[in-house]
Amino acid sequence: MCRLMALTTEGTTEDALSRFMDAFTKSAHRDVYLLKITNGKFSSHDDGWGLAAAGLVRNTPSVAQHRSIEPIFHEYSIRLINLFIRKLVSYKPLYVIMHARKSSASEPYGLEYTHPFMMLSNSGVAWFAHNGGAKKSILAEKMGVFPWIRVDSELLGYYVMNKVLSCGEEDKDLTRCVVDAYIESKEYITEGSALNTVLLILWKNKPRLFISHWVKEPLSDLLREYYAIIAYRGKNTTFAGSISIRDYLPTEFAGDVWILEPGIYELTPEDVFKLADL
Repeated sequence: MCRLMALTTEGTTEDALSRFMDAFTKSAHRDVYLLKITNGKFSSHDDGWGLAAAGLVRNTPSVAQHRSIEPIFHEYSIRLINLFIRKLVSYKPLYVIMHARKSSASEPYGLEYTHPFMMLSNSGVAWFAHNGGAKKSILAEKMGVFPWIRVDSELLGYYVMNKVLSCGEEDKDLTRCVVDAYIESKEYITEGSALNTVLLILWKNKPRLFISHWVKEPLSDLLREYYAIIAYRGKNTTFAGSISIRDYLPTEFAGDVWILEPGIYELTPEDVFKLADL
């Protein structure tokens, strides 16, 4: 039970970037879709947050990242986000992902379990964040790790990132590597949950940004609605994320927002491209 977003732009201002991040922060604070599926028990994603960004500064790759156990909507977190905004507007282009966590009662809790998760390879680095549930015991056995000090999304993330980065290191097409990894990962999603993810990769000095959406055997229309993903396309800026963000975007963005069909997509500053069905 989390919220996520992805954004990329050729260049932006502090005001423009803050509008998207403010909408994301508010959507994590009061999420009407979470209220619906929990029968009014929960309204906030308050178990930590994280950010990862990559871009070019004077044609040189640069990255920024942060994770916190504080709720994203607390005053301290908002001050930190504003600090990142002032730094990130110097990235041209800019690629950024964010995640706000609502942990399951049975899952570990703490800073190291906040998203996004990161993995390094010889030719690049990847960050992964997830909204949904994964088959933790099966993934842990497959990866040869002890499951109960891991979160399910962490194991899913390392599975996907390892598949993508290892495939890329073999000089294969990175887009094909991403699609294949996601198609294979569907079998590890729990019934009634989702493969809603954002994947940021800095690969051989070039950032790439992907978002996936797929719900496995949704138990109700409310759950299907909760997992819906929106996308936005504007001038040299694209954005995608959890549906609750739509409730807090400025009204001038409304006409350029739509609901994504299930699939794996790549975001560029110019458009949102569907790479494959899921």
